[in-house]
Amino acid sequence: MKQARTLLLTLFLVALGSFVTPEARADREVDEVLEKFDHEPKIREVQVAAIKYYNVSPSKIASLRSRTRSKALIPGVSIGFTNSLSSFNRSVDDIIFRNVGIAKLEEQNADFVGFSASASWSLDRLVFNAEELDVMSLIGIQDGLQREVTALYYVRRRLQIEMLLNPPKTLASRLSGRLRLEELTGLLDAYTGGYFSRRIVKNQKSKDLARVAPKPGTTIGANNEQADAMQMRLRTTNASTKSTERAPSR
Repeated sequence: MKQARTLLLTLFLVALGSFVTPEARADREVDEVLEKFDHEPKIREVQVAAIKYYNVSPSKIASLRSRTRSKALIPGVSIGFTNSLSSFNRSVDDIIFRNVGIAKLEEQNADFVGFSASASWSLDRLVFNAEELDVMSLIGIQDGLQREVTALYYVRRRLQIEMLLNPPKTLASRLSGRLRLEELTGLLDAYTGGYFSRRIVKNQKSKDLARVAPKPGTTIGANNEQADAMQMRLRTTNASTKSTERAPSR
């Protein structure tokens, strides 16, 4: 009875699969191709990494704008110091009455020390501060950065799919495709501070470890063979991405 029920369920699933439309089948094929790149970071992760690397996040811009306006509450302080030394000598001689004898000498010295301090506020900047325009210009940098990263990301993805579905036939075309792929990877690393390649390696390791995880009924020997194959693949992945992990400085 149980076997008959299983057989009927299998026949029902087969019949249900035969009614799948060509469009749905094509969409499934697209999903299968895109799943091959699941170990790579998503576009939003790359955008956020680039924004963080260039320090132009929305929260950072809002903080700079707020501090620019509050700057008017901080006074401009001016401190001065003055020191003056003077010396005066005078000789007095009475030419009419000479009973005193020689002339009298008078010496006067003066030393002046002064301090001054002042504070001023530009309260009009609480209403409008021209420096806010400089801060708001960072939004344009943020937008341009996201557009550039997005363009590079999908140019690279289209190249990957093209090389997967239509592999190059000649050595020259294979070298050209490989170098172009490394170039785009290096540019994304430059915009993200090396995050792109590091994330690919990390996700690939996690994916390979999950693939060789022990399953019920798996023998130890077979599992060891899978682990050896995984280690060899990880060494190959690290060697191929080593050249792209060094992102050029801004």
